[in-house]
Amino acid sequence: MNKMLLRKIQFALQHHGGTASLKEIYDYIEKSYYQLELDRYKDWKAHVNKQIRAHSSDSASFNGKDDLFYATGNKGIWGLRQPNI
Repeated sequence: MNKMLLRKIQFALQHHGGTASLKEIYDYIEKSYYQLELDRYKDWKAHVNKQIRAHSSDSASFNGKDDLFYATGNKGIWGLRQPNI
């Protein structure tokens, strides 16, 4: 499930030219809400945000693997570290 969500986040960033606001990412992902089984989360947007942070070495929440995203320096704007999916 998380791999599918990570791919969708990557697609969202790619769709927006490599960087996007959290709102743009959420709007893109929401189209796949049921496919991604996001209804099982109390706050699915917080879960998406958590996944972005867990996969970014720019975040204190980085899990140490799969460094996929970077903080642009603008609050709430994320970038795709590896643009070729």
